[in-house]
Amino acid sequence: MGNIDVNDIMEKIIDEKYEELNISAEQAHRFVKIKSFEGNAIGQIGENFVKNVFRAYNIPMEKLEREIVHDEYDLISNGKKVEVKTARKGIKANTFQFNGINPIYNHDYIILIGLTTNQLYYRILDGHSVYDHSNRKHYLMVGDKKKQLVAMNPGNSVNYKLTLPLSDLKDISGFVDELKKLFCAD
Repeated sequence: MGNIDVNDIMEKIIDEKYEELNISAEQAHRFVKIKSFEGNAIGQIGENFVKNVFRAYNIPMEKLEREIVHDEYDLISNGKKVEVKTARKGIKANTFQFNGINPIYNHDYIILIGLTTNQLYYRILDGHSVYDHSNRKHYLMVGDKKKQLVAMNPGNSVNYKLTLPLSDLKDISGFVDELKKLFCAD
C-alpha cells in the first residue's frame, strides 16, 4: 500500500466531484478544477480525501453511522475525534481561510487541507482552542505560534475562521507519516 500517492487520491476525488457537477474546463494544472467549486464542495472534497487516505494506508478509522457527519467531528480514529477543514489559496493573497471552526467543540485534532491549482498542503493542529480571558479571543496553536480565530460574521459566536499563510502549512509529502504517528497504535 505504501506506493499510493496522496496527490493521486486528491486528484481522483476532485475529478469525481467535477463530473458530478458537470463542469468542463481546460486542465492546465493538476487540481485546476477546484477553481469551479463553491465552498461546500471544497469542504466535502477535503473530508473525502482525508478519509480515503486513512483507508488507503490502513490507518484506523471507526465506522460512523453516516458517511457525512455534521457534528463536532468528521471522523474518529483510535478514539480521537478529528475535524477536517479545507481551503483554497486566496486569489490575491498567499493565504488560506479555513471556515466553520467552532472553538467550543471537543475534537482532539483539526486536519487542515490547503489546495492550490497544482499543489496540496496540510497541517494537523491540536483541536482544543485556547481562550484568552484578558482579550476574550479564541486561538489555535500552529506550531509554536498562537493564531487567532476570527468570527466569520459580526456577532457570530459559533463559526470562526482561521487564516494562515502558505508558510504555516506543510507540503503533503509528510502527511501520511504524521497521520500514522498520531493515529496508529505502537
